[in-house]
Amino acid sequence: MYHSNFAPDMENMVASLRNAGLQMAYINFFLTDFDNFCMDSFPDAVVLTPEIAQAWIHSAVSESTTHMARRVRTMKYIGKYQQSLGKTSYIPDCIIKCPPPEEPRLFSDEQLAEFFQTVDTAVVATKTFPYNDIVLPVLFRLVYCCGLRTSEACNLTVDDVDLARGTLTIYRSKGFKDRLLFMSDDVFSLCLGFDDLYHRILPGRTGFFQPSTDRIFYKNFNISKFFDALIKKTSFCGAPGKKFTAHGLRHLFAVQNIRKCAESGEDFMNWIQYLCKYMGHKNICSTMYYLHMTSQLFPVYSGKLRLLEEGIGVAYVEE
Repeated sequence: MYHSNFAPDMENMVASLRNAGLQMAYINFFLTDFDNFCMDSFPDAVVLTPEIAQAWIHSAVSESTTHMARRVRTMKYIGKYQQSLGKTSYIPDCIIKCPPPEEPRLFSDEQLAEFFQTVDTAVVATKTFPYNDIVLPVLFRLVYCCGLRTSEACNLTVDDVDLARGTLTIYRSKGFKDRLLFMSDDVFSLCLGFDDLYHRILPGRTGFFQPSTDRIFYKNFNISKFFDALIKKTSFCGAPGKKFTAHGLRHLFAVQNIRKCAESGEDFMNWIQYLCKYMGHKNICSTMYYLHMTSQLFPVYSGKLRLLEEGIGVAYVEE
């Protein structure tokens, strides 16, 4: 995989990180770049030094804060791993703070209804994706109604959707966490009807939302592209503000659940704990952030939710 003198340590480090359950989505890109840099500029080096680390960090083409933070973090991983092997490796002590992400833009009730009406009537099938008009109305509803990440919906297999019990099993999601989700009666009925129809169109398929005989799963960028195309057909396309995203359907699921809790007067701590597990959050702080989003979207609940938010740690939700 790598070719510089750092190759053995980097390959073993990546294996160790993955065995610990870290996905490290960005790490291969930066390690490959570092590997090429060392082959060109420090071909004899075997241990990370301040000179090597700082030279590579500042050789970045991009000046974005996130990019620089990831370069520093990559050097820290290598330095710490080599030190664990007894080598006198350098670990950068600087921290580059990334600004908090903008809050996602969520549909109003009226916009949500119009979006799904558009999904039902305006999806165009193509040669590459010949069954989009059948699949996308169900896929987008499942993302919204079960609070799924779009990647989780895309990667569902037929075996992951238990139509006898009415459950979805999400495997190896963010943080390599698995979880079992129970579908509501209407979502279960929707999936049952879809599976019966799609089984006749693609008998023996592997993916629950398999896009064609040639492709088993949709990719995230496919869903984002389809979502953007559908938004362009709505009456609220082009409205000022941050753009709508498919992932916003997952955010809206959480907000609507907190709204329901506020309306019903149910025990909030039990509710939020269940919501945290259902959505596959790492910890409850990520779920708590939706209190703030719910207050902004539905000001009528701000008083109740402010009392719940006091004294609770709040984190930015994943985007």
